[in-house]
Amino acid sequence: MVERRDILKTSLTLCGCAASGALGIGGLGRDARADGPTAISGKGYQLWFIGAQRETIMNGKLAAALDLNTLAGRAHLYGLGPLEQLRGEVTISDSRPALARVAPDGTVSVTRSFAAGAPFFVWAEVPRWIEMPIPTEIRSFEDLERFVPKAANEAGLDAERPLPFLVLGHEDLIEFHILNRIGDPPHNMDEHKKIQIRFELAKTEATIVGFHSTRHRGIFTPGDSNIHIHFQTPDNDQSGHIQKLEIGDGATLRLPAS
Repeated sequence: MVERRDILKTSLTLCGCAASGALGIGGLGRDARADGPTAISGKGYQLWFIGAQRETIMNGKLAAALDLNTLAGRAHLYGLGPLEQLRGEVTISDSRPALARVAPDGTVSVTRSFAAGAPFFVWAEVPRWIEMPIPTEIRSFEDLERFVPKAANEAGLDAERPLPFLVLGHEDLIEFHILNRIGDPPHNMDEHKKIQIRFELAKTEATIVGFHSTRHRGIFTPGDSNIHIHFQTPDNDQSGHIQKLEIGDGATLRLPAS
């Protein structure tokens, strides 16, 4: 019998960067195979996604669609999504993983490991970045959502294609959640809101890992936003899914170097 994780590993191997052209996977992913990730090429990066947020939240597809171990060892890797069964959050920054869970005492617990799965996930390999200052008027989550495509177009990137980005520096406030589903009750939107355990950090250094797309709401960005952002602190002791943001002075935006 073939184990599910073996299937997942095979799917990812076949849909890797070198194989994507031979399989006809490209453009905006219209030729994606149902059992493997969709691959998208951009200037200066390769991006993949698998599963869909709406299928997880609305239709209860909580099992792993991707074995994160298949990403271990890849250089310049960035990614984000929830843990399988919605028992935490995954953030990868420059190949450094953070599996954030809610500890029994209600605090954030981060495991630095690829040993987990995700029901939906988006990731990219970005060898080089260009960096630019974030203007003082760009401070909120919503400001960032508007700024990223504008900056991408000015940098010669196509903001109509899915795009990875980073925000580095001092953040005045990060409000974030970690999913903490307990037991195996049926899942829907109401239950999803209940399992979002909220935290906040003030005046903290962080690397924010983000993905922008105008065409993937409910797939790898939330249904009401064009960006999906997670973060890691420098010591990798805090991580999670950002809901509200106040960007600090001196923070910078990084976009793939084309």
